[in-house]
Amino acid sequence: MSKTQTRTKIEDLQAMFAQEGIQFSRNAGWQELEEHVEVHKYHLSQQLNVNVTWEDAVFSWYDNMLRPVKEAITAWEFRNAFPRQPLGDLYLAVSDHWFYLKERDPNTTAEEAARSFAMHYGKGLARWFSRFLAPTNR
Repeated sequence: MSKTQTRTKIEDLQAMFAQEGIQFSRNAGWQELEEHVEVHKYHLSQQLNVNVTWEDAVFSWYDNMLRPVKEAITAWEFRNAFPRQPLGDLYLAVSDHWFYLKERDPNTTAEEAARSFAMHYGKGLARWFSRFLAPTNR
C-alpha cells in the first residue's frame, strides 16, 4: 500500500470520527487506528472467505470493535481512572488489552477489558471502583 493510499484512509478515518470525539495525543495514533481497521479487514475476509472492501471493514470494525470499547471507556469509573487521556489513546490501549485477554478467554467482553485495564493501569478512586466491578478471574 502506498503512502498516498494510507494517507487517504487516515484522512477518511479522521473525517468520519471527528464527531465521535476521537483524538490522539500524537499523530501516529491515526496510523495505529488505520492498522486496527486493516487487521479487522483481514480477519473478516478470512472468516467470510471473500475480499472485504475497506468501507465494509470500517463499518464492521466500528460496530464490533470501536463502539463496544467506546461505550466501556466513556463510563464514569473508567474516564475518572484516566482523566486526561484522549479517547483515541484509550481506545487503542483498551483494544490491545482486550486482544490479549481474548487469547485467554475468547468470550471476554469490551466492558471486562476496560475494567481490567482500569484496574491495572488507572488512577485514584476509579481504579479501586474498577477492581470492585471486575470479574474475579481477570
